[in-house]
Amino acid sequence: MAAEYAVRGGANHRTAPNSWFSLRDPACLPAAGDAAAPWVRHPVSRLDRSAVAGPGPLCLKVTVLTRYVLRSGSLVFSAAPSTIGRAMTGLAVLSDAPVRCDEDQLRFDRYVDPILSLLTSPTSTTPFTVGVLGEWGSGKSSVLSMVDERLDAESPDAFVRVHFNPWVHRNEPTMLVPLLHAFQETLLADRKSRFAQTVIRVATVVGTLAADAVLTTLTAGFLSMDKYDQAVDRYVAQRSQVESELRNLRNLLRDEVAGIREQGAQVVFFIDDIDRCEPDQIVDLLESVKLFLDVPGVFVLMAISKELVDRGVAIKYQGFGFDPDGMMDIGDEYLEKMIQLPLYLLPLDGRSVRRLVEAYAHPDLLARHGDLLQAVLRPNPRKIKRVLNFLTVTTAIVAGTPGLDELRDDLVVRLAVLRVQVPRLFSAVLTDPRVLVVLECLYRERLEFTEDGFRSRYGDDSGALLYRAVAPHYRRQPELGHLFAASTFEEEQDRIHDYLTLFGGRAA
Repeated sequence: MAAEYAVRGGANHRTAPNSWFSLRDPACLPAAGDAAAPWVRHPVSRLDRSAVAGPGPLCLKVTVLTRYVLRSGSLVFSAAPSTIGRAMTGLAVLSDAPVRCDEDQLRFDRYVDPILSLLTSPTSTTPFTVGVLGEWGSGKSSVLSMVDERLDAESPDAFVRVHFNPWVHRNEPTMLVPLLHAFQETLLADRKSRFAQTVIRVATVVGTLAADAVLTTLTAGFLSMDKYDQAVDRYVAQRSQVESELRNLRNLLRDEVAGIREQGAQVVFFIDDIDRCEPDQIVDLLESVKLFLDVPGVFVLMAISKELVDRGVAIKYQGFGFDPDGMMDIGDEYLEKMIQLPLYLLPLDGRSVRRLVEAYAHPDLLARHGDLLQAVLRPNPRKIKRVLNFLTVTTAIVAGTPGLDELRDDLVVRLAVLRVQVPRLFSAVLTDPRVLVVLECLYRERLEFTEDGFRSRYGDDSGALLYRAVAPHYRRQPELGHLFAASTFEEEQDRIHDYLTLFGGRAA
C-alpha cells in the first residue's frame, strides 16, 4: 500500500536539487536518544530543480509505502546513510603485471634475497630447479620478476636470463620446442654477442625436434599403454630410436651450455604462467625441463601451483588404477624429482591486506570502507586488485546513473567482493536474490541452519531451494561472516535488483 503526503524539507533534511529523502523504518524506531538504531534508505521522490522556488523550506508531494509512515501520519526522516552519491575523481586502475622491486608492498624481497644468494653463490651446484609455489594470484610472478630485475641490475653479464611463458604456446603439440626456441632467441639477443656459434647449434637442436618424424613420435605418447598393447615390437623399436635421438640432442645442448659457462655465464630459465595451462600441459612442461634442461650450468625458476601438478599427474596416470590417496603421494614424489627447492609463499596476514588496500585503493574508498575491505578481502594480491578495480569503475558508473546514485555504497562494496571472490555463490544470488537476506539472517543467528528451519520460515518449496543454495557456502569461507555481519540487505531488499544490475543481474 502507498499514500501521498506533503513533505516539507528543512535544515535537518536533504533538500538539495537532484537528491533523495531518507526514511527511518517505523518497525525499527528506537527509544528516544538511541542514535545506534538501524536506518533504512528509501527513495521517496526525486527533487526536481523546478521545485526549488526560492530560499527557505521546500514543499513537494511524494508517494511512499505505508510501512514508512508512523501511526501519527507523519514521515520519519534522518541523516542519510552512506551512499555513492558522487563519482570518485582521479580514477586509476591497477595492472595485474608483476610488481617491481620499488613497488614491493608485501615484502617479497624475503623470498628474492635467498634465491639471489643461491644463484650467485660460487659453491652452488647445477642443474638446480627452484619452484615458487603458491595459489593463483598469490604473487609468484612478482617474485620471479623481482629476481630477474635484481640479476639484470647486479649481474647483467653473469647470467643468460631466458623467459618462457608456456601459456602463450598452449596450442603447440609439445612445450619443448618453444622452450628451446626461447633459449635460442635469448642467446641471439646477448648485448655482447658472445654466443653466435652456440645460437647456430641450438637452432639445430630446435630444428631437429621440430621435424615431423621426431616430433610426431614425441607427441604421440610413445610410453602409452595402448601403443604397447597394440604392437610391442614396434613400440620397443620406436622408443629406442626416439631415446637415441633425444640423447644425442641433449648431449649437444649440454656441450653448448658448457661453452656458455666457459665465457663466465650461467643460464637461468624463468618459467611463468604455468597455472594458466591445462594440467596435462603442466606435466608435459615439467618433463621437458627435466629431459633437456637438467644439465650443468642451468638454473630453472618456475612459478607453479602444487594443486595443479597433482591434477596433471592424476590425469596422466589415470589409466594405471591408482587410488586417490595413492595419486596424492605420486604427485608429491613427481614434484620432488622435478624441483630441488620448493619455496612456498606465506599467506598474507591482515596487516598485509591492509597495506595493499592503503597502497592501491582510491582515497575516497579507503576513507569510507578501508576497515570493511580489510575484513572481507581474501589474502590474495590478484583478487584484491580485481575487487579494487571493479569498485573504482563501478562507483563512477553508479554515481553518474540516475536512479542508482543513491545506492548504499557499503552494499556495493560487499557485492563486488562477493562477485570476485565467491562466483558460485554470486550465481546463486543472481538466480534468487533472497539468498543475500538468508545469509544475513544466518550470520546474525536469526535463522536456524537446518532444512526444517528454512521450510518453517519460507515454506516447503522455497525453503528447500534456499537451503540447497546456501548450504555449500555457509561458514565455508571465513570472509562471509565479516561480509554479512553488518550488512543491510534485508532493509534494502525492495531495491536489491537495482544493486544486482551492476553485476549482471536483471532489473525487477
